[in-house]
Amino acid sequence: MPLHLVNVKPLTALPVFALLYRCSEQDFEEMTAQMTAAWIAQDGTRQAVGAVGLRPSPAHGAEVMGGAFPGPVQHETVVALIRAALATERHLYAYAEAHLLPEEALNMVGLHPVSAYTRMTGSLPSVPPVVPDGFSIVPLSEVGHLEDRWAAQQTYSDRIGHTHVTALAVQPDFGGSDDTLGRLAYDGSGVPVGICRASLHGEQAALETPGVRPDARDTGLRRALLLSVCGAVRVAGATHLTLEARGDTAAERAEDEALELVMEECTPIYASVTPEPANPLLR
Repeated sequence: MPLHLVNVKPLTALPVFALLYRCSEQDFEEMTAQMTAAWIAQDGTRQAVGAVGLRPSPAHGAEVMGGAFPGPVQHETVVALIRAALATERHLYAYAEAHLLPEEALNMVGLHPVSAYTRMTGSLPSVPPVVPDGFSIVPLSEVGHLEDRWAAQQTYSDRIGHTHVTALAVQPDFGGSDDTLGRLAYDGSGVPVGICRASLHGEQAALETPGVRPDARDTGLRRALLLSVCGAVRVAGATHLTLEARGDTAAERAEDEALELVMEECTPIYASVTPEPANPLLR
């Protein structure tokens, strides 16, 4: 079936994105506002069969958002859309979600697995945190300076799967998180060096793996931040943990598995360029 690709303003593609992600246009509008380019794929009847948009990444070119609707032309549509995106931005990455961007189609256009989104679950670890010398960890609710929150949130920026920090992301209790449970780390000079946010739903705590400044990643600070938050959510009544990660390394994943957390979901991240240093999470 012949496909027709239309290069459009991202906002024009918003109705298609909302259908692809099965959400309201209002819920996806902020994502669309962050995009720099978009394409809609149409079949011979000018019916939309897919759309992609490019959302800039601090260190990895741009993330491909969207994909193609499931069906007989899904692979063909994804290939055509990704090729159009690559003509604009050679450095791309995408989450290989089977219902939007199947791995086989991403392989066909030269993208390859470099990392993953993971979700691990398990009983809440009871190991006490050991804060490395030269660092301090404080409740996020005690951090009033937005500049400190901004700097801490930036510690994720070099990791594939993360995008630019927005003004909204540094606000208190962002995204339903609870600042009384979250933690922020400072180095000995009082410079923010790490962050870990959390939310609590009954006895279930939800965390994103800590962001830590690159030069402090081999100090044990990541584990200290994670366990500090675990201690806070335990006091608040949590007994179980869900831990989400984007772009973490194999060593970091092993560190989380050592806390008896088990993999519940793993979505590969495909890229046109291998990050340096390479992330062997899927090997």
